[in-house]
Amino acid sequence: LAIFGGFIIHFTLGTVYTFGNMNPYLTSYMKFYSKSPEINYPQSTWIFSLSLAGQGFSMALGGLIETRIGARFTALFGSWFMSLGVILSSLTVKSYFVLISLTYGVMFGVGTGVAYSVAIAAAMKWFPSRKGLVGGIVAAGFGGGSLVFNQLQTFYINPDNVKANYTLDGDNYFDQPEILDRVPSCFIVLGSTYAAMQLLGALLLFPVPPVGHSPDDQQQPLILPQSSEEHQHSRQSQEQQQLQLSPRQLVKKPIFWILWLTFLVNAQSLVYISSQYKAYGLYRQFDDHFLAITGSVSSVFNSGTRVVWGLGHDLLGYWRPMLALCTGAAVLLATFYLSSSAAFYFIYVCLMFAFFAGNFALFPAACAKLFGSKFFSVNYGLIFTGNAISAILGAILTSAIKEAFGWLALFITGASFSAAGVVLTLIFLALTRARSVQQEAYNRLEDS
Repeated sequence: LAIFGGFIIHFTLGTVYTFGNMNPYLTSYMKFYSKSPEINYPQSTWIFSLSLAGQGFSMALGGLIETRIGARFTALFGSWFMSLGVILSSLTVKSYFVLISLTYGVMFGVGTGVAYSVAIAAAMKWFPSRKGLVGGIVAAGFGGGSLVFNQLQTFYINPDNVKANYTLDGDNYFDQPEILDRVPSCFIVLGSTYAAMQLLGALLLFPVPPVGHSPDDQQQPLILPQSSEEHQHSRQSQEQQQLQLSPRQLVKKPIFWILWLTFLVNAQSLVYISSQYKAYGLYRQFDDHFLAITGSVSSVFNSGTRVVWGLGHDLLGYWRPMLALCTGAAVLLATFYLSSSAAFYFIYVCLMFAFFAGNFALFPAACAKLFGSKFFSVNYGLIFTGNAISAILGAILTSAIKEAFGWLALFITGASFSAAGVVLTLIFLALTRARSVQQEAYNRLEDS
């Protein structure tokens, strides 16, 4: 039930990925009806980027709040703050760009960040030896939210599949009143639905189980001779002590900064694709319903593969899956511009979301395994600030590169960042192997 509750909460928080689908409606509405008519698609990326930045910078705050009021109320507080931002966007979309950036960007992101890692941590504590799998299941909700809500947005705002027919600087916008008039009320429908689901999820987010009630606690250890068993227990206790790193200890570790930088470079390509895949599809003259279906199916890949990536971490460790993730993302981004047909576009978008999803299963599992679960919510929040910095950088680069050099240059830039992730993962491997050799030598010395 705790896992399911976390999944439901993440299912609503993950609607941040519906921004790519909502972007053409929102930007078109503001261009014709708001007080910021100069807005275009590269500029609207700032809304998405601010939501990611708010999430990254507030995640550690959620861990601190959890210590005061518990996981259930922290998750509810954060998720309802996010829903309030969506509802208020029905008003700010009629006003200035800075205000819609505050409600649909900052408020959305801050609320998401407060609730995000708390929901994962609460589920992981029930299954301490299956952190990757459990974290992947909960995070699958985050990836799957756009499966339902992409379709809800499109069929609410554009049920007749009307084509965007206003062209400016090579980009296509909607100018039909029958479509644009539905945009403000869509925010109210979305925010209210999120809030109801989040209440259910928080009620199911049961607290840490007593010792002996976790499924992992039921597993019986091997029977060893007394002296050997005592020695093993002593070593395990020491290792557990070493694992429980506080945030102050964490930031002094080189391996933390390698993980942080890897998250930063990987999130660049995520910003480009999540916020711009539909705008690029309109540039390729694909119809609106096809693009909505593409977004929904890609969310299945975004959701389902998180479980696979998490299980891969439990079986293979962190660096092997991460190396595959960075390599695959770099290849897909570098060749995305070649997807001029609808079929190839559909395949590329689905595959890219499948690879990007791995970040949100591998990083929390690695954080819990390397640094312990005691301070997980705060520690993972610190790692996630790499994603926050990347979101701001991504908004700057999207505006500058897309407007100056076009779509191809934007995708090549994203591929370059993913390639940097390959290098950082190899550095991570070198550091951990050196540490393993050092620990093995220490253990041999202790045994002697």
